[in-house]
Amino acid sequence: MSRRLRHDVVLMRSARRPGVRSPGGNRLGTCAAKLAVLLLLTLTGGASSFSQTPPSERLWIAFRDRGSATGRNLSSIDPSTLGISERAIWRRSKVLPPGRLIDELDLPVDPAYIHAVQATGARIRSVSRWFNAVSAELTAQQRTAVQSLPFVASIKPVAVFLRKEPKILPLQEQRPLLKLQATPSLDYGPSYTQLNAIRVVDVHQRGINGAGVIVGMLDDGFNYHQTHPALKNIKVIAEYDFIHQRQNTSRDSLEYLGQGDHGASTLSILGGFASGKLVGAAYGASFILAKTEIDSSGPFADFRIEEDLFVAGLEWEEQLGADVVSSSLGYNAFVDGPSYTYEDMNGLTATTTKAARIAARKGVLLVTAMGNEGNYRDLLTQTTGTLIAPADADSIVAVGAVWSDGILAGFSSTGPTSDGRIKPEVVAPGVNDNAVSGDTGYTPYFSGTSAATPLAAGVAALILSANPGLTPMEVRARMITTAQQISDGSSRTASYPNDFYGWGMVDASRAVGISQGGGPGQVPDQFVLHTNYPNPFNGTTTITVDAPAAQEIELAIYNILGQRVRVLYRGNSARGENQFVWYDGLDDFGRRVASGVYVYRLTTSSSTFSRTMLLIK
Repeated sequence: MSRRLRHDVVLMRSARRPGVRSPGGNRLGTCAAKLAVLLLLTLTGGASSFSQTPPSERLWIAFRDRGSATGRNLSSIDPSTLGISERAIWRRSKVLPPGRLIDELDLPVDPAYIHAVQATGARIRSVSRWFNAVSAELTAQQRTAVQSLPFVASIKPVAVFLRKEPKILPLQEQRPLLKLQATPSLDYGPSYTQLNAIRVVDVHQRGINGAGVIVGMLDDGFNYHQTHPALKNIKVIAEYDFIHQRQNTSRDSLEYLGQGDHGASTLSILGGFASGKLVGAAYGASFILAKTEIDSSGPFADFRIEEDLFVAGLEWEEQLGADVVSSSLGYNAFVDGPSYTYEDMNGLTATTTKAARIAARKGVLLVTAMGNEGNYRDLLTQTTGTLIAPADADSIVAVGAVWSDGILAGFSSTGPTSDGRIKPEVVAPGVNDNAVSGDTGYTPYFSGTSAATPLAAGVAALILSANPGLTPMEVRARMITTAQQISDGSSRTASYPNDFYGWGMVDASRAVGISQGGGPGQVPDQFVLHTNYPNPFNGTTTITVDAPAAQEIELAIYNILGQRVRVLYRGNSARGENQFVWYDGLDDFGRRVASGVYVYRLTTSSSTFSRTMLLIK
């Protein structure tokens, strides 16, 4: 961990002693502890008494160009040299044409620019390719020096947000549980209520559990994910602590005792599994974990995140191939300096919102929390619009929180965005959800849009698990168009969509497509080219074509450059289902092709259909 810490962090850490934390697990930031810190600051003349280091601020430094990489031929770049995985290229190929899978946003920030900033004495905190910028801690003198550099385009503050936790009184506001619709094949324990409310149980019973999907998570860390009974069997592809720049997302020995507990809870709701105790919505998925949120870093800042760490985590997860990213980070106010206003919630202003839009263009579906700011900005006039960034972005899924019976939680933030778009997209259970707690325990009282978000993200993963060829916008559309429209007896639900419930409570069964009738053996009225299975695959995969009649067809496979490598079938189709197997990834000459993204194309007498697949060896 870096030793160049903010003074308030040092003071809070110096106050930690055995027994400071109460038996009930209260935060170190109790009133008494906070008053003690303030008294210490007062008696010593402030934090400056502990160090002669000039005060610094955290700033974004954006550059004018890509330096030595400016004008580089993007088509000649090997993605792996940029840290972009084959899985990421395959996912991008679902939304981008072959010649644009790599763009300027993937190019690294010029190292010479970074070194020049460091030469002023500034401390680099993170580097963003997407924004061609770095975030750094600078004194006033260093800022002046950086501003004079000819390649610096702009300098602006890094946003530091606070997370508001909902106040829930479970004993006074209990809602009835939904009726059990069927006897589950799994023992869900207390998780049954939250999963059955959004019909995840029905999907699990069909054998769909998120397998084959990569989910990225952004949170305050993920404690005990290697040892907790409900977390230890989760397939974690990669993890990284962007706060301390290390490959371990559990709590650091010097951090606040609750650091990483929030992330462990959200991870458990999405991907955990312990029979009879807890089952996650997409327990078969694989995960990439990014620790980006700082807990208790100041006397009055219990939860905080700097947007540069959010951006860094999102960029990293995209490059590693995440299909869905779940972010239970709800923020709307700076710790220091100017704050985003409601007018800034327009999908264009906040840095985290801009990053969310870039991720969407690269084929990632971001599922993010609406916030816990309440239903109304002005209770007297019932003015809505309490959402926080990046929930204001388009092309994402912003999630509000409801009780298990579908009634909106009083803390759940609302739309519209300041430019008039309806938010949230969907709602999900977010009051008294079942989640992990501590090193071996569980809690039935995890609440907030933080709890609702991993449930909705889990549904997105289930949709992709059953339909891996879908684009993020197709997944989003399924979640929206199949949502359950709740009636709470008020004018708020008189019409849909609305700025309280969005399009409704997410319905996994309908969104995945198992509640719409149909099935094997049906004859379509037009050709249908299905996603190959498995995908990605190693060696052999099966491609299914549904044909309305016996017609002449060609099914061929092409590499990413458009060169044909294999004619899998040429001849008459059978009426109904046709299956074709690509054995061992062999080309027309019997040679094994290289790992990578391939396009398979169905050509009929009247039309052409194409899909992509990923071969991994």
